[in-house]
Amino acid sequence: MKIVLGCSMKYRDLVRDTISKLESLGLEPIFPNLNYSSNNTDDANTPEEMKKLAMDHYEAIEKADVVYLITPEGYMGTSCKLELGYAIAKGKPIYFSEPTNDIGLDCYVTKFISINKLKLFLEI
Repeated sequence: MKIVLGCSMKYRDLVRDTISKLESLGLEPIFPNLNYSSNNTDDANTPEEMKKLAMDHYEAIEKADVVYLITPEGYMGTSCKLELGYAIAKGKPIYFSEPTNDIGLDCYVTKFISINKLKLFLEI
């Protein structure tokens, strides 16, 4: 199963750890441009650069079976919200690691799957 991940770049290390855990389960995690920068920040410097990074993620969403948005302590940044909207438009099943406590976001979740329970993806 191909799982595209979305998460704020300030949690880049958490994304890498989650990718490793999903791979160990035999799943295929996708996070375009994860190594675009080594900093735990969003390093796009121009609108064009930001758009390219976003478009790469949208393309990955199209190829994925499901979308998993990592939302530490309920945090979801702007780029993830756009990815959520794209996944909704494409009819992809959507999973969050934690509730955002924003009913306008959480209402689209198929299921909440914490990072500690990634094995649940094997049941999908």
